[in-house]
Amino acid sequence: MQAGIDDIASLVRNLGIADDAPQDQDQGQNLRNAVHVLIRSANTVTSQAQSVKSLAGDANSSRKLPITDVCSLREGIKKLANITIDLQGTIDALNEAAEHSVVLHLRSLGSQSPLIAFRILSHFDKQVKDIIREVLENTSDQDVLWKVAEECFNQTVNPCGTLDAEDYFAPLEEACLEWPYDPDFESEEYYEHENRLDVDEDYAAAFQQRELQRSEARCKDRQSWPAFWIQVLNNAPSGPTLFHPPAGFSTLTLGSDVTPRYLFRTFDEASSGRNDESVIASSASIFGSHESSRTDILKLETQEATKLLYKHFNKQCFDGEETDNLMSWTSSLLFVIQYAVWRRRRRRCHPSQIKVCAVDTRNFPHGQFAQDIWLLKAYHATAKRMGDPERKFFDFRIGNEDFYNGEYLSQGKVSHAGRSCVVSLENLK
Repeated sequence: MQAGIDDIASLVRNLGIADDAPQDQDQGQNLRNAVHVLIRSANTVTSQAQSVKSLAGDANSSRKLPITDVCSLREGIKKLANITIDLQGTIDALNEAAEHSVVLHLRSLGSQSPLIAFRILSHFDKQVKDIIREVLENTSDQDVLWKVAEECFNQTVNPCGTLDAEDYFAPLEEACLEWPYDPDFESEEYYEHENRLDVDEDYAAAFQQRELQRSEARCKDRQSWPAFWIQVLNNAPSGPTLFHPPAGFSTLTLGSDVTPRYLFRTFDEASSGRNDESVIASSASIFGSHESSRTDILKLETQEATKLLYKHFNKQCFDGEETDNLMSWTSSLLFVIQYAVWRRRRRRCHPSQIKVCAVDTRNFPHGQFAQDIWLLKAYHATAKRMGDPERKFFDFRIGNEDFYNGEYLSQGKVSHAGRSCVVSLENLK
């Protein structure tokens, strides 16, 4: 068994993990095979250990052992203890290899991010690996990457989160307070700088401009951290497509802080997209290209985004275009039940065929859902420039509160299993 442990330790040390390189695939296969061999050996040893434990129990309850036997046992105990330590070291190395591999996959998925994002990622290496470890304990292999990225994003945008960028930037900004001269040092250059600010307008203006540029650069650096996780989520297989306003977007806040705790969606087999016990996915995520279903509508050119919104809000209840990447939800339980009853009557189907999905929005990342009115207002000016029919529709929806039904939208694929409840109209009581 000791040889098996040594073999695995060697494989782990030599394991270089990159994206699907043939050599790395061979190393991974060799490591898996070695682990399986070790497990079989460990199972045999465990069975033998139970026998030894039983004999030890008998010896403990019987007469005393000869001192020579005690000394011999002690030597055996030391050897077993060393084997246990080696085995634990191998387990730790395997865990480290798995966690490191996931980190490399995350870096690859966010490879287009600026350098500062990777510096922050390195700064939070321990915290990210803690998240990876927890996700690996509870997640299937297909979902590991997007679930890790989703939790990392949550911890990034939460001011009290374990990945709050303030932990990285605060020490740097404290150092910047002493720029360009340390006031505590009270050097001649410091006093000269202060005097020039008072008497030289051009010098003061140039200094103020540099300060503004530094402030803008720091702000951009801060934004790169959540943007990194957005990119990872957008590139991760089966990951969500979040609403994330780019810098300079006309509407400054997404309003996710006031998203209702519960959102509902009525569906049946005639509904557009994919609707089931685990996934709500748009038509574009099924029939369109990967890029079209993973592109945030807020990143599109404003006229294109306005047209997509108009088409979605005007589509038929039993149909939808293959380019539609949006899915509708409502915060009104009354409305969703009324709509469920209407669909049953319209389709003349059994109540068991009409389903209602309820999700707890607290369990989803910031930007998973966006209010329809927020989106309509964000693109209202564009709709006006485009003219009818978009202008007329946007004016009507924004100006008539009587028609508001608490609608919210999601993009692409929403994996809701484990954080939702799906019930049929028949069982809704």
